[in-house]
Amino acid sequence: MRPSYLKMEPQYEGPLRYYVTLAKKDVLLPGRRFVRVPNPKISVIIPMYNEEKNARTIIRSCQNQTMQEIEIVCVNDNSNDKTLEILESLQKIDPRITIITNLTNRGVIYNRIFGALHSQGEYVTFIDADDAICNFEIFQKAYDNATKDYGEKLDIVHYQTCGSKYKDDGDMDDFYLFFTFNLYNFNKVIKQPEIRDNYMQKKKHVTGSGFVFDKIYSRALIERIADYLGPHIWNQNLIFVDDFLLAFAAMRVTDSIVNSGQIGYWHFMDTVSSTTSNVFEIEGYRLKNPDKTNKKLGDYMIILERMLELTDEDKESLEIREDILSNLVQDQYLPSIARSVHFDKFMSLFEKLYNWKYITVGAKKRINKYVEFCMKYYVDPEKKVQYILDSKDD
Repeated sequence: MRPSYLKMEPQYEGPLRYYVTLAKKDVLLPGRRFVRVPNPKISVIIPMYNEEKNARTIIRSCQNQTMQEIEIVCVNDNSNDKTLEILESLQKIDPRITIITNLTNRGVIYNRIFGALHSQGEYVTFIDADDAICNFEIFQKAYDNATKDYGEKLDIVHYQTCGSKYKDDGDMDDFYLFFTFNLYNFNKVIKQPEIRDNYMQKKKHVTGSGFVFDKIYSRALIERIADYLGPHIWNQNLIFVDDFLLAFAAMRVTDSIVNSGQIGYWHFMDTVSSTTSNVFEIEGYRLKNPDKTNKKLGDYMIILERMLELTDEDKESLEIREDILSNLVQDQYLPSIARSVHFDKFMSLFEKLYNWKYITVGAKKRINKYVEFCMKYYVDPEKKVQYILDSKDD
């Protein structure tokens, strides 16, 4: 589900912009305590690949938090720039920084789960390497929400995200609030099966966003997510669309979640996002970046196949099963799919959904239209492809 964006009013934007600006200017506030504790309250997991331009900003945004009992786990994914050098220089003055360096590229989903499983925190949060924390107290407030404010320990605390692009002069543009859940659902503890049922029906406004980075998670939940997905999935070199899979797994196996009204995360709104929804929106992007496009599609096929497996016995999962396939079924995606090495795999996924034991007649009709549209772009006449759908359901 794509978030809608609400331009922030100056009085709300000011403090958030100030905090992010401090981090971007490499400013460390006085009074910060860099003492490594044996049992940190929160471990911050930051996958990094060639992030020499952003490494200091993201770490400063963590160091300036009022909560100092944290661990900052930087997973250096075989960077070939100065990322590791910068991290080591920061580690010399901040023993809370842990550096994990991969000898080969392992991908974002591996780095997130591996980093989390090897962290020491009671809770875990994830930050993308070109983003930042934007609220002085968000770690402390989220931790208090998770451990004491509701009279029980919670698995997930979800806070809100804001974002901006950069102007030509390098300054941040206007801030926007990512409106990802129902305002009336703040500060209410949600438990199973309501979490699962609502997420399966794509009502993410109830359970929070489908992002990974705007939450803290209990360590026990991270272990359950890793087991649920299986190491044969998260141990692969999956670079793209990992948010989709991890958020889905979290909502399937968590016991409790609360949506906080606090804004705590700043997201860089890049023109070409790492999300599937934006990969082909720039004219000519697909033609200029064929390797990246094929890699993105290949990763998506692996993720879709696993999600279809995980929802196979859930009658109520039809809506989300359609959603994960239909994300690619738009004008800007289909030409790339039909002309890629992943065409057969994509068609087989449609076939699996079409033959699913809980499929409805209406869903079959929608799939029929998707496949017919996709076939219009197929450009390999020498390769015989069986048309998987009949016409009697039309």
